[in-house]
Amino acid sequence: MSTSKQDSIGLVQGFFDEVVNGGDLSALERYWTEDMVWRGGSLGEYHGLADYKKFAEANAGGAFTGMHLEPQRFLVDGDTVVALFTNSGTHTGPFMGMPATDKAAKWNGVGIYRIHEGKIAEGTFVEDILAMLLQLGITSLPTSS
Repeated sequence: MSTSKQDSIGLVQGFFDEVVNGGDLSALERYWTEDMVWRGGSLGEYHGLADYKKFAEANAGGAFTGMHLEPQRFLVDGDTVVALFTNSGTHTGPFMGMPATDKAAKWNGVGIYRIHEGKIAEGTFVEDILAMLLQLGITSLPTSS
């Protein structure tokens, strides 16, 4: 099944709108394949929709409130959608071992999505965590022993 560029962008935009910004985790099945892979750098890697859903549920409303992902640009090449985005939110819970600062932050990121049969099969994310941490006034992270 071939997916048009606009359909692929619409799929990723729908995921942003309903799940990321809307908080509707029950919509994950509409956007991701059962055997999906999610790679989030320091946030880990999840294989399969069930594992990703557990991760998403555990993190919903956690470290940041008012979290909002705003796409800036979409690029499509074959089955791949690249989304350049801005993330924002207020740090109201623990994040990367640091207590809440109650400060707002805005940072950039890139998501690379592979589309398979009308759903997202794979997602890889890179975000400018350093810019976010500096806005929060966090200049060093706890070390593990």
